[in-house]
Amino acid sequence: MKLSLSWIFDHIDADWKRQDINLILSKFNTTTAEIEAFKKVKFDLKFFYLAKEISKNDTEVKLSVPELKINIALPLRIQAGNETSNSNKKSVFIIKKHGESFSWATLQDFDVEKDGLMPHLDASSAQLNGQWRQSFECDDIIIEIDNKSITHRPDMWGHRGFAREIAALLDLPFKDAKKFLAKRDILYFDQKTQPTSTCPITIENLEEKACPRFCGIYFKFIENTPSNLLITSRLLKVGSRPISGVIDLTNYLMQDWGMPVHAYDATKIEGQKIVVRMAKHGEKLFLLDGNEIELTTQDLVIADAQKPMCLAGVKGGVNSSVAENTSSVFLEIATFDAATIRRSAFSHKTRTDASSRFEKTLDPNQTSNAALRFLALLKQYNIKAEYAEEIVSVGHPVKEPMIEVDHTFLAKRIGIDLTKEDVINPLKKIGFKVELKKHVDRTPFYQVTVPTYRSSKDIKIKEDILEEVTRFYGFYRIPLTSPLAPKKPFDFSKTTNLRKIKNYLAGCAKMTEQQNYSFADEEFLAEIDIKIAPTPRILNPASQNNCRLINSLIPGLFKNMKQNHVHRDNLAFFEFAKIWMLQDKKIIEKKSLAGIFLEKKVVADFYQCKQQIIDLLRLLDIDIDSIKWQKIQNPENEWYAAYQSVNIILHDKKIGTMGNADQFFLSKLKIHEECSAVVFELDGDWLINPEIKLKRYVPFSKFQENYFDLSFMVPFSVKVVDVKDTIAAVSSMIKKVELIDFFEKSEWINERSLTFRACVEHFDRTLEKSELDDVMQLAITNVVALGAKLRS
Repeated sequence: MKLSLSWIFDHIDADWKRQDINLILSKFNTTTAEIEAFKKVKFDLKFFYLAKEISKNDTEVKLSVPELKINIALPLRIQAGNETSNSNKKSVFIIKKHGESFSWATLQDFDVEKDGLMPHLDASSAQLNGQWRQSFECDDIIIEIDNKSITHRPDMWGHRGFAREIAALLDLPFKDAKKFLAKRDILYFDQKTQPTSTCPITIENLEEKACPRFCGIYFKFIENTPSNLLITSRLLKVGSRPISGVIDLTNYLMQDWGMPVHAYDATKIEGQKIVVRMAKHGEKLFLLDGNEIELTTQDLVIADAQKPMCLAGVKGGVNSSVAENTSSVFLEIATFDAATIRRSAFSHKTRTDASSRFEKTLDPNQTSNAALRFLALLKQYNIKAEYAEEIVSVGHPVKEPMIEVDHTFLAKRIGIDLTKEDVINPLKKIGFKVELKKHVDRTPFYQVTVPTYRSSKDIKIKEDILEEVTRFYGFYRIPLTSPLAPKKPFDFSKTTNLRKIKNYLAGCAKMTEQQNYSFADEEFLAEIDIKIAPTPRILNPASQNNCRLINSLIPGLFKNMKQNHVHRDNLAFFEFAKIWMLQDKKIIEKKSLAGIFLEKKVVADFYQCKQQIIDLLRLLDIDIDSIKWQKIQNPENEWYAAYQSVNIILHDKKIGTMGNADQFFLSKLKIHEECSAVVFELDGDWLINPEIKLKRYVPFSKFQENYFDLSFMVPFSVKVVDVKDTIAAVSSMIKKVELIDFFEKSEWINERSLTFRACVEHFDRTLEKSELDDVMQLAITNVVALGAKLRS
């Protein structure tokens, strides 16, 4: 954004030419925001002249140049936008001399980065003879500020806001707003105005949230003059295109007061009624830039009784615009909801100077002041007008909020001993009202009344007051000290366990880690017809495809499989992430570890995958012998195959699920007709922080350990763990039982060969052979009772 220093000093009681621009930049950059650059401007008008139209035809315009006492002819001007030409008064233009020839002066001749010709100008006879250069402001310093650095400061999107800040920084007197405002009665209404004797147009606000306040003033007559010389020169310097007297005045007001306004041709307002409403779906609007847009129910519009006239806060429409023959005007000054304006400007790709300001949450109380400022500008620049006796406002003024803040709070947070003057003086300079009071215990505190141009967005709490005090005190004055960082012992086991898990799965299990979104992919779920349990929904989803949080990582991993299966015949993916569930209407957040081993042309080996899980748990020092693998008849999730899946139980607590993938479910993925997969899900919170008993030293026996091996033909209906537990329960001298071999043959029906090794020892003595034989015989008897047969 560009700002004129001479314009800024209109609001400061000092001469801008006597100021040190480098000092201003230094103080502003260290206190307020970032000024990117500045440049000195000096328009050289030596080769520019005013020319008055004598006559014109289809190809050329004949002009008189009184200052040079010559007549010239130039090619016919192409009428641009709202460029006006008063039929009762011959138009005046700026022309440029090139040696002995002349041309129309362009915007680019005055450093404006826009195409187009200079507008018609309002000039007296004396100005035509050369005195116009005294009215055209040539010398200035233009400041360029980074817009992003003042996004939080809606009060600084105009020259007056900047003037307030600079006056405070330089300790210069800031001019009272009353000097710039006309006097006029303001009538306040709640939702709908009533017509008056001088204002036949009514205003109805149907969207109070999207439009907190709407002011307007009716002009029965306003002289639609060409552009004023001084206003033209100022608009050019800040990169704005001058158009005509009335339009220039609205743009000047926006740059001056920071409040965008919009002028309507009052004769084009059907039904003499203005309605603030949301657009109807499919309504069309031709904008001033010539583009036609199709509105949605998300767009706020200013309409009359029949049609939308303006995309609120963004750009006006052609059907109600001020034209060459306009003499009756209705002036709109309103504030709008920032999000509503930003959404419309973005969706219609029409971001304007007005929308960029409304997106910052402007002060509602500035609407009436802006109307009074417009009336004052009419008088200042001698634009004749007949207007209503009152300004009408739908919406009442906003009260200035009060914030209480203790002196000790400010001093402690800044870290220095502040004086009362360090707090009161800078706040008063920027328009705050400050009253020093004392608590019952005599400690001082401040009652700060915040002006609405600051409370509309950035001053809400006492910490905001702290920021204002600190920046004016000066960050450079706060001594640099190294922060205290006391080191305390903490448990690092969760991080190391997670690192172990990922390293094992990626390095030993040869799996690839995935990172998916935390939102369910509704399109993918519908494609493979997955019905998941109810999960928390997002109130404001960015997309309807991502409107729910996930309660399992498996669907996302299957989507990864579907997207990557063409590259390999076997895939192994895992993911460690958060999942969310609903329990008794409460949202429960958990961590989960999930993985899939997929084979396209061979059968995925359940037991090999199971061994990977066992080795992972063993790596985390979990007692593998205490784990039970509990068969599931009816799995909760449809991707598990019935009777081929297990719950993993440790000390009566479920820590996960594992099983073969259901073949019908796999067929819906359309990966390969013969593909198979093993799926597992483990409790992530438990994995990274398992309940592990403290390891203590246990003395070992000094006597030799013995063992015996037993091989049985065991029915498939008997679990391996049941056989192990049966052998271990035979005697307290059996310290360990291991499965050391298993074998299956096609001719063996419903049974398999299992070989176990039992380690036997006594703590106090060496076992005799008879004792060992008795233990072995009892083990055989008990296992045979399960339905097994001892192999010879």
